[in-house]
Amino acid sequence: MIENSENYAAELKAVGSGDGSVGDLAGAALLLASLDRPGVSLQKYEHHLKILALDLKSMNITSQSATHRARALTDVLYARHEYTGNKEFYEDLQNANLMSVIDSRKGLPVALSILYIHAARCQGWHIEGLNFPQHFLIRLYGSSSAAAGQVIIDPFNDGKILNAKDLREMIREFNGSEYNNSDLKPEYYEPVTDREILVRLLENIKIRCLKVSDLGQAINILMRLVLIDPEDIQHHYELGMLLAHVGRNGPARERLTYCRDNIDKIKQNDLIEQQVINTLLDLDKQDLESKRSNVLKLPEIE
Repeated sequence: MIENSENYAAELKAVGSGDGSVGDLAGAALLLASLDRPGVSLQKYEHHLKILALDLKSMNITSQSATHRARALTDVLYARHEYTGNKEFYEDLQNANLMSVIDSRKGLPVALSILYIHAARCQGWHIEGLNFPQHFLIRLYGSSSAAAGQVIIDPFNDGKILNAKDLREMIREFNGSEYNNSDLKPEYYEPVTDREILVRLLENIKIRCLKVSDLGQAINILMRLVLIDPEDIQHHYELGMLLAHVGRNGPARERLTYCRDNIDKIKQNDLIEQQVINTLLDLDKQDLESKRSNVLKLPEIE
């Protein structure tokens, strides 16, 4: 079932505006999760977020060291609340739904990271997501002094603090043993915005929906992506193509026309532009044929 976006559009559009920061990242993730669990109250999940923050606060961390802060964060999220990666059922859609993650205490790297980020920010700590390939990681800072340092944490693997060797091994694992280049590129350490974290969360759901041909839910996810990340024309393109595929010609034409008019903002725009133009022509042809078939015929005279 393809959802009506009117009820939540304003809140998601607010995420899509501004510089990419989100005042309440976990709250926004809960809103997205609630769209797939209609009728379920958010109260217990919002209460749990408060508990995570209070539990960390109760540890009275006075150290300015990033390592000490990271250990406290892991003590709360992993040791006390038992959050860990769902390695057994990694492809399960619920691993990217924050409500389900809170229920099961298992999830994808990006979903677990949102909980770590939430708890740390409630203490006033500086924490952010990283642009690390294929596996989402977070970076936690100490105080402003250089000596306090910074550490990279892997919430999926029980909040492990990672060093450069660990990161190289992850790159080698992702690329395959035959791939010799496991260099850590500077862009891997680049921070990502809160909006980009939410986009990555939704992209995980979209990919899993497409794998099982759940086009209706994939369209729902793309509608949300368009709202929270409107500047990325790729979302509009994918949404338009899927809408055309399921026969929703009007909304498909709207999205694809927008793509055509903003084609310079998308990668591989020559190929995509031709696909957009061809699909728009097909939609026009289908509509013309539909109008012809609906022309009323004069009743036959007996």
